[in-house]
Amino acid sequence: MALRGATGMATSFTARTLFRVRLLGTFSNMERRAMVREEVKERIRKIKERAAYYRSLGADPLSLSAGCSVKVDLTRVVYPAMKLLRPILTQYNIEVAEREDADVFLGDPEELEVRRALLPLHRESDPGFRMRGAARAAVLIQAHHLSSSEPTRFASALEPAYRSLARAAPRVRIGKGHSIITPFKEDEFMLADLVSAEGRERVSIAINNDTMHIIDPSGDVLDPRQVAGAIGNAMNDVFVIGITENLRVLPVINAPSEELRDALERKAADFVKSVGGEVIETGLTGRGRLLMGATVVAISDRQPAQFYNQVKPGMKLVATRPFGELAPITLYMVGIIDETLFDELEQEGISFKELERMKDQAVDIISRPNRAAGEVIARHLPHVGERYDPDEHVAATTDVTGPGIYVVYELAELANASIRLYDFPLLFPEASRLAARHFAMPNATAGTNGGFIIIAPESVSEDMVKELRAVGYSPSIIGEVMGKGRPSVTCDVDMRQYIFDEEVLRAIGQGGQGA
Repeated sequence: MALRGATGMATSFTARTLFRVRLLGTFSNMERRAMVREEVKERIRKIKERAAYYRSLGADPLSLSAGCSVKVDLTRVVYPAMKLLRPILTQYNIEVAEREDADVFLGDPEELEVRRALLPLHRESDPGFRMRGAARAAVLIQAHHLSSSEPTRFASALEPAYRSLARAAPRVRIGKGHSIITPFKEDEFMLADLVSAEGRERVSIAINNDTMHIIDPSGDVLDPRQVAGAIGNAMNDVFVIGITENLRVLPVINAPSEELRDALERKAADFVKSVGGEVIETGLTGRGRLLMGATVVAISDRQPAQFYNQVKPGMKLVATRPFGELAPITLYMVGIIDETLFDELEQEGISFKELERMKDQAVDIISRPNRAAGEVIARHLPHVGERYDPDEHVAATTDVTGPGIYVVYELAELANASIRLYDFPLLFPEASRLAARHFAMPNATAGTNGGFIIIAPESVSEDMVKELRAVGYSPSIIGEVMGKGRPSVTCDVDMRQYIFDEEVLRAIGQGGQGA
């Protein structure tokens, strides 16, 4: 899940529920008292017991987002802090990229070097190594909520850590940054995974980090789908641009006990092996409270699917599968906090058992890696050194994660294009509709480890639909590029039944309309 603007940030379960309460009345309102059945009450009781266990691990599932951990506010804190830091960091030969997606560069696979530094915030320290050549880095920052409350404080906390990182290589470019909040001051850190491959520019090399607390807050922490979903999410930003080979994974596994950490690391290794990847042992994970995720490094002899200036009118948008896998998980967890929601859903024809079935299906989907889709994309990309062919090659791609349908507008901005959506297929349309209707999610098209959207010439898009179907996806052509020169999105489907975030609706041409 790439970090994005405010509309892309998942809202915590607590914030969603407070919003719901303000609109619908207080929990003590006698008219809204929960009337859930005894068997449902017992299930809710067990999930709340599990929530207490997660709190003992340092992660409160009833106040954290499904999928990614609670992030430092991008537009209000991270971007302004980086603006303050950039001129300072250039003095130390550190460059911070403007966009925070998977970083891709050309390099020599024979010279590939991967190292991890674990650094404190607020003070300088020795990273413990010095790389031979210039390095690219994916950075995970865990900051106390006071340190990340406003830009100046955040910049002040990070600057010494970045100065320390400058000692690790002659030059460092920060390509992907992922910043999350902790309520524990002692758990602050900067984790930087550095990659160097100086030499002949023979291959594309991609690096990405994504880290979270938990996928399914109602599930067992040792359910293999938890780690699979977290690491699969880190892989997604690499796979979506068609870079899928020589997969190397540096897990980020933190847990309070050595026993739990070891169990999670074994599950991480099993998952990486199942995807055909290699685990790079760093010896620097396992500190503090619950975290799971990874830095992923992958190589390809193809160029990445980032030819935004080649997007042309008439090109089609291909969806690898329907989207919105977070809707049933969020609806379910909001109901755990506010049990009256289950009563309301029952009245609308969705039983607790049916919602739980959808939630489990969503977790299954999130835990499946999208490598096969990335391989299909790769087959339709130019080799390194080859000229892009507008009749043969994929132009651009994105994964549909936290921002949901808003990623289409982001694509339109990158390509400076107008896009028409015929459809935006959802995995659980009824759950998405009810999540918005009952104020559980402002944008119920959001996902984690989500499906891909691919912009390609019409003939290529038709071939890709067949190829994706052959490897188990449910692809469809969902739109087309209508023009160039001004970014815009229109959607033939009324998305107001799934979204009440006005900024998202405006981005797809449906803001300010009557219900």
